[in-house]
Amino acid sequence: MKKIFICGIGGLVGSKLANIAKNRFDVYGSFNLRNPKFDFVKSFQLDITNSNKLEDIITEVKPDVIINATALNNVDYCESHKKEADEINFKAVLKLSEISNLLNCKFVHLSTDSVFNGTKKEPYLESDIPNPINNYGRSKLLGENAVIKFKSNIIVRASVLYGWLPKSLSKIETSSLKQFNFAQWLILKLNSKENVNVVSDEYSSPIIADDFAHSIIHLILGNHSGIFHSAPPLNISRYDFSIRLANFLNLDSSLIIPTTTEKLGRAVPTAKNKCLDSTKIINTNFKFLTLKESFELIKNQMSI
Repeated sequence: MKKIFICGIGGLVGSKLANIAKNRFDVYGSFNLRNPKFDFVKSFQLDITNSNKLEDIITEVKPDVIINATALNNVDYCESHKKEADEINFKAVLKLSEISNLLNCKFVHLSTDSVFNGTKKEPYLESDIPNPINNYGRSKLLGENAVIKFKSNIIVRASVLYGWLPKSLSKIETSSLKQFNFAQWLILKLNSKENVNVVSDEYSSPIIADDFAHSIIHLILGNHSGIFHSAPPLNISRYDFSIRLANFLNLDSSLIIPTTTEKLGRAVPTAKNKCLDSTKIINTNFKFLTLKESFELIKNQMSI
């Protein structure tokens, strides 16, 4: 059985990837602060910016595939901590890309819609030219550029990622500096009967992490390479998404207050259009879950 090494197995996507990959691969992985303690994973505690230890561990494992599910993805923090964002989102990615090339294994890097400026009227294609408007997007684009120079590698971009991370992991501090994804944050707030302000002028193609992980394994098993967008055919505002999720879970949607990006007063510029066109991956016979199916998954996982 081939070996797969997942950097970031304690995060939302990394933990889903590990569970999906275990039936197809011998799974190895690294974590920084969140140790999922999977009994089917040979795991290593690792700060991804420690390049010497990173190389030693991966060279010892000799994987057939490396997936990088790590990132510093707190947009506000990245804006004021440029050096730290570059260390994690660019330099560590460059090192992983070089290691995978030396070992002649496939490298899969997970990226974001934030490499685009969000001014396009239609969903973004893989062929559209990136033009990030904040430091997070800039650092992620530098990471992409380090990956794509090797032809066998894969970059998989998501729009808005959401899902349910088990309480055992979500309670542990994360080195990504983003403790909860948007959906889990929303559910926790509504369960506490708190009002939440949600923007109505930001549109995206949100994907549940389980489906995102399935799309990544699909691309690996199909021996694909290049850039792919993994996002269901959705064009929905964050406010409308929130209302639909709340209603599905029988939570009080009246607690969700619509607002605008301008009124929210964020200091960091963010894109209004985060939608991604996924025709390319759909043409490889990958079928995305519907929003209802995704919400059903969350509902079933919330007791975990």
